Amino acid sequence: MTNPTDIRRDRAYGEILRLDELLEIACVRDEPDRTLFFAAHQACELWFAVILRHVESARDALNRDQADVATDHIGRLPAAMRVLSGHFDVLSTLTPESFDEIRATLGSSSGFQSAQYREIEFLCGARDRRFLNTPGFTAGERARLVARCEEQSLSSAFVEYRDRARADGDLAPVERVRDALAAFDDAVRSWRARHAQLAEQFIGEGRGTAGSAGAAYLWRSTERTLFPEVFAPVVGGGVHQN
Repeated sequence: MTNPTDIRRDRAYGEILRLDELLEIACVRDEPDRTLFFAAHQACELWFAVILRHVESARDALNRDQADVATDHIGRLPAAMRVLSGHFDVLSTLTPESFDEIRATLGSSSGFQSAQYREIEFLCGARDRRFLNTPGFTAGERARLVARCEEQSLSSAFVEYRDRARADGDLAPVERVRDALAAFDDAVRSWRARHAQLAEQFIGEGRGTAGSAGAAYLWRSTERTLFPEVFAPVVGGGVHQN
C-alpha cells in the first residue's frame, strides 16, 4: 500500500511513474522493429488492466444503484478501445519480412493467450469456459479466470439494476447505462475487426501462433457480444436487439 507521506512529498515525474522500473522490465532496448512489436503488446496489457478496473467499478456502482457513476466508468471505455486499435495501426507499419522474422521467434506464444483480455470478457459476462483450457496460461492466470467466472458480471449487475429501476418506474438512467454498454460493446467489435485486418495483412489465411484459426477466428469474434444477458446476437451490421 502506498504511504500517504510518499504521496504528499514533492516527487519528480519519472519517480511518480516509476519509469526506471518500468523501462527496466519493458522490451525497449532491442532492435527497433522488435521494440515496436513488443512495446505495442505491453501497452495493450496496461490498457486491459485499466479497462478491468473500470468494469469492476461500473459493476459495483450498479449494485449501489449509482447509474451515473456506472455510466461515467463505462463511457470512458470506447475511447480506450480506440487507443488499443491505434496500436494495431502502429504494428501495421512493419514490413511483412520484419513481421515474419519476429513471429518466427515467438514459438507458440500469442495474444490469444492474454489472460487479462479474457478477464475482461468474463467480467463483462461473455463466459466461454473453453478459453480456460487455452495453452500457455499459467496456473495463476487460469485461477484468476475461474474466479471471474464465479463472481458477478457487469452484465448481470445491469440486469438486476434494470429490474429494480423498473419496479421504481425510473427508466431514464437505465437507458443511459444501456447506451454506454452498447457503445463499449461496439467499440470492442471494432477493435476485434481491426485485429482481424492486421492478421490478414501479415498472415493471410494462415493459422495464428497459438494454433487459432488466425484472421478467420478474429472475424468470427466480431459477432460476439460482451453482454449476452443484455443484448441478443448482432443482426444485420451491428444492430443490437434487446
